[in-house]
Amino acid sequence: MRKKLLPLLLILLVITVSALVVILPTFFTKGLSRVELRQDFELDLILDKKSDIELIFFGYAGCINVCTPRLESLGKWYATVPKETQNRVGLKFLDLSIPESRDLPDDFAKAFHEKFEGIFLDKDVLRVYTKVFSVYFATSMLDSTEIDHTTHLYLVKKGKDGKQLRFIYTAFPYDLKQVESDIQELMNE
Repeated sequence: MRKKLLPLLLILLVITVSALVVILPTFFTKGLSRVELRQDFELDLILDKKSDIELIFFGYAGCINVCTPRLESLGKWYATVPKETQNRVGLKFLDLSIPESRDLPDDFAKAFHEKFEGIFLDKDVLRVYTKVFSVYFATSMLDSTEIDHTTHLYLVKKGKDGKQLRFIYTAFPYDLKQVESDIQELMNE
C-alpha cells in the first residue's frame, strides 16, 4: 500500500510546490517591483533632445508577446498624462535585434504613441548600452526568431552634472501610478 501511495504523494507535493512558486511571489514581491537609485551615466542617445526625463525600454520591433503589451500599456497611459508632462518626459525604445531597416524601431515605437522614439543601435553601441543598464538578451532557446530579454522600464533624468538612472520598474503590469508619481517628483527637483 505504501509503495502505491508514495508516487501519489510525490505528485501532490510537486503540484503544491509549483502552485506556491506561482502564487507566493505576488504577495512578497509587491514592494520589490521598483528599484530607486542614483546611477550616473553618459550615453549620447539618452536625453539628447528636449526631454529632461525619459523612460527607457529595451526590446525588439515585432516582439508580440513581451514588448507589444508593455508598450501598448505605456502608450495608453502616456496619452492620459498632462501635456506639460509629455513635453518634459519622453520614451525611448532601444531595439536589441539590430534590424535590417534603421527605421523599423522608430516605426514600431510610434505605433504605440506618436511621441515615442525607437532607436536603432549597431552591435558595438548596443553592447555599451546594455552593459550600462544591465540588460540581458539572447536568442530564445525555444524559437530562434525570438529574443529573450530583460523587460524592465527605466526612468532617467538629466541633471546639472549629467544624466542619472533614478528608477527601475521590474514587474509587469507596471505600476503606472507610481511611475507618474516618480516623474512628478523628478520634475519638482
